Amino acid sequence: MRYSELLNIAGIDSKTVKDFTVKGLAYDSRKIKEGFIFFAIKGYKEDGNKYVPKAIEDGAKAIITDFITEKDFVEEISDEINIIGVDDVRKVMAQIAYAYYGKPSEKIKLIGVTGTNGKTTITYLLKHIFEAAGFKCGLVGTIDYVTGASKKESRLTTPDSIEINSMLREMADTGIDYCFMEVSSIALVLHRVFGQKFSAGVFTNLTSEHLDLHKNMQNYFDAKKILFDYLDETGFAVSNLDDRYGFDIIKQTKAKKIYYTMKSDADYKAVNEKISMEGLSFDILCREGKYNINSNLTGRFNIYNLLAAVSLARSLNIDFETIQKAISGFGAVNGRFNKIELPNKAYAVIDYSHTSDSLKNAVESAIEIRNMNPEKGRVITIFGCGGNKDRTKRPVMGEIATSLSDYTIITSDNPRFEDPMDIINEILEGVKTKGNYEIDANRETAIKKGIEISRKGDIILICGKGHETYQEVKGVKSHFDDKEMIEKYSNLAK
Repeated sequence: MRYSELLNIAGIDSKTVKDFTVKGLAYDSRKIKEGFIFFAIKGYKEDGNKYVPKAIEDGAKAIITDFITEKDFVEEISDEINIIGVDDVRKVMAQIAYAYYGKPSEKIKLIGVTGTNGKTTITYLLKHIFEAAGFKCGLVGTIDYVTGASKKESRLTTPDSIEINSMLREMADTGIDYCFMEVSSIALVLHRVFGQKFSAGVFTNLTSEHLDLHKNMQNYFDAKKILFDYLDETGFAVSNLDDRYGFDIIKQTKAKKIYYTMKSDADYKAVNEKISMEGLSFDILCREGKYNINSNLTGRFNIYNLLAAVSLARSLNIDFETIQKAISGFGAVNGRFNKIELPNKAYAVIDYSHTSDSLKNAVESAIEIRNMNPEKGRVITIFGCGGNKDRTKRPVMGEIATSLSDYTIITSDNPRFEDPMDIINEILEGVKTKGNYEIDANRETAIKKGIEISRKGDIILICGKGHETYQEVKGVKSHFDDKEMIEKYSNLAK
């Protein structure tokens, strides 16, 4: 595709450019090859503008930036190099990537799932249901990127626009019908999905998270709302009516509105819930009648995840029989309330809950399950908070864990570049109870202690890392897997 064509699509005047056939796009200067466009992005950690000379040296024929102008690089520029200043380089990059890769989301059905919690489980549920209905499905999210041609471990929940469009192109070329994508608030603010054609959007909930970036809940809400503003009259907007933001977030969308609930009257309502460690069941009331759902998932929060998936699947005409059968055969997503029975008949549960609301959901679910067990064991919660992330949630999570759990071990998560004890001390600021917690900054020995003190009927909640198999300390990632720790010390459960 010619450079001038891509500029015109992005609404940039191309009359004076030195035209060429574009061979590729990159915002990472290390990926530049001959005939590439380099998008010089000033990020939170690195400034891509520093690498413009290197990009030119490696073959970039055009530089697009919103931070500098051509005069800054006059010594490095030959007559064959284009440097263009724009108002927002990320938005222009998304527009150009969308065009360069042939508008791929117009060739498949792209479904976005957004909200603070539940995105991963819902996208996996939807993929499972739609594959049961005979469709080929792709996935973009926190754990994996699945394109049909390949599957790889994810780097970001929602990758940058060049990578997104490249993957969607690969999906279209391999005959994918649906792509289910986790859409983060950061991705929406940074225009990673700008210009995409979404067929539907799902909203889960909104609780305090990423406030280091968004500063306040209104900004966080506005960021999530962008997904539903992208939808047109042919699309569907599915929302959790029980969340305080669930009505307003899709209020102005042009798409058809679908609501799910456990508390109010809505299009899809769950009633007659039964929850145990083995799984859950409930009935869905909807316009078509009453349908029973049986699932191997457990925890009240998973009823909301199932409701969201059912609401979207029905909106896109998947029949209830297919949905019911698919859900009954669906196992928990890696790192999402994964239960392991110990030799002493206690359960260890691994959960990714790393936000205040997801931690609360996990603990409350464990309490509800425990209360249905004749043994009436304890809920022992082991958790920490990540470093160099939203600090406002730390004392909140400290209060939630210690006030709800019978016993809590406060430990380390991914401290990154922070001192683990500094993080723990901020968690302790929210603790109001006495005598029902201890501190162990070593995550391995914290898990070991939790297993050692457990007895029959107890639930040991190990929160925060979920599917992650590493711990990041001072910028270095070392292998660490909560599941492996449970297996290592399970013989101590007596």
